[in-house]
Amino acid sequence: MNAHFNRRVGPGETIAIGIENGLDFTSETYRQLYARSDVTGFQSPLWLNRLYGTLVPAVSAEPFIVTVRRGADLTAVMPMVVQRAAGVTILQAADLGVSDYNAPVCSADTLAELAGSDTVRKTLAQLISFADVLFLRKVACDVDAVDRLFGGTTRSASENNAFVIDLAPGEFDDWRRENLKKGFRKNIDRRRRRLNEEHGAVDWQTFVEPDDVARAIDFIRAERTAKFKDDILATDSYFEFYRDCALAGAASGETVTSGVVVDGELAAADFGVMGKDCLHSILCAADVENFGQYAPGIQSLHDLIRERFEKGDSRFDAGIGNSRYKSDFSAREIALENLSLSLSAKGQAVSTIYHRAKPLKNFLRNIVKTVH
Repeated sequence: MNAHFNRRVGPGETIAIGIENGLDFTSETYRQLYARSDVTGFQSPLWLNRLYGTLVPAVSAEPFIVTVRRGADLTAVMPMVVQRAAGVTILQAADLGVSDYNAPVCSADTLAELAGSDTVRKTLAQLISFADVLFLRKVACDVDAVDRLFGGTTRSASENNAFVIDLAPGEFDDWRRENLKKGFRKNIDRRRRRLNEEHGAVDWQTFVEPDDVARAIDFIRAERTAKFKDDILATDSYFEFYRDCALAGAASGETVTSGVVVDGELAAADFGVMGKDCLHSILCAADVENFGQYAPGIQSLHDLIRERFEKGDSRFDAGIGNSRYKSDFSAREIALENLSLSLSAKGQAVSTIYHRAKPLKNFLRNIVKTVH
């Protein structure tokens, strides 16, 4: 892999494609690209800065960041990582099991333009030829354009789709009546009244102070790992990544950590990263042992959605995977696709396993835990 590779392509030699593994995602240049791109909070400056800065080295991965420039202007970024396992070199989107969506960072028009250029496709093929297989998972953007860009991938539906709650201008109570079933609304309100009646101090909060944010993330880890020994937060590097993001983004609002506090103790907590017009819910937990009769997790989520509604967000992203509470909040399903590109005989075998043989796919996950 040549980190200094840089070839000018296209009409009038106006486009430069290169590898910039030291790209500063917090720079104004990248922030401007992100602002005009059709991507999510998982491609935001803070998220990618922390992913490459803390998580990538912690899991022994290597950065592989493809950039497209027109002169000094940054036109597109394809954030990827390289991992090696069992003699196979795997190139994949910068996901590592923590991102709900993956996509080239650019506008839809730019993606279509790049995908339509024979020269761009040939240059990109040369850049990634060192790998055995390329994985691009959880893609919700123009999948056909991504397929064309990388030269004909194998595609399959993701095992878990995304779920988004549409918000709307107006009053939150009106939105509740129109979107939540009467029984569900009454249940939330009844449990909140009981909680207030039976405890001295009940408050839902967005945490900004570092000690409060860290306390909430610690709470989420303790509750989740007590129930699920293989939870992602049981791994120190992943826990530290999430806590780092929560602390770094709290003051600016780039990440949001919140929860229900009862008599000074956390009863439930949530963590998410901000996209352009929505909050992506990522981690949540509740103290069911002490507060289960009040449904603190649902109450915390309800108040978090209320806050995002009042801040003018157009959507609330409830994350991937189908759960009862998502349908209770009238979430709509967004189909995701997984793509792979075989670049060697070994890569062909891995790709076939991934898309067609579920038992062997589970074996593959055990070898490379970030391939889901």
